[in-house]
Amino acid sequence: MDGRVKQSGPDRPGLAWRQISEVMSAPPYCVRTSTTLGDALAVMVREGLRHLVVTDEGGRCVGVLADRAVVAAWAAEPATLSYRRVSSVLDRSPAVVAAEAAVVDAARLMRTACVDAVAVVDARGMAVGVVTGSDLVALLAR
Repeated sequence: MDGRVKQSGPDRPGLAWRQISEVMSAPPYCVRTSTTLGDALAVMVREGLRHLVVTDEGGRCVGVLADRAVVAAWAAEPATLSYRRVSSVLDRSPAVVAAEAAVVDAARLMRTACVDAVAVVDARGMAVGVVTGSDLVALLAR
């Protein structure tokens, strides 16, 4: 091996154009919008996660809850974890990509939305996975 990086080509598609399903973690851990921040944090700690997919009462994905959002809410008011709902800290524009999306689509959304995770949804809006910045780094390191 001469140390050069292999180029993309017809027999080796570029990593950026792979389908997001090759990178995502599935099934995602989900909580409802009505879940308290304390309960969501308990799931994160128990499962060793930094992100949870958030669904509405119908089970449709409405965004991703990051541990940073929980910590920020707690720092502003420590008692808030026991009564404040997950819905109160979600971004107005959820970071969501279609299951048919390419890796590059998720990476671009993460960059423009300034988030480190995106939910992957099917045609009905149901969460089928989650992709984090760590997942993208792992793909590059393969």
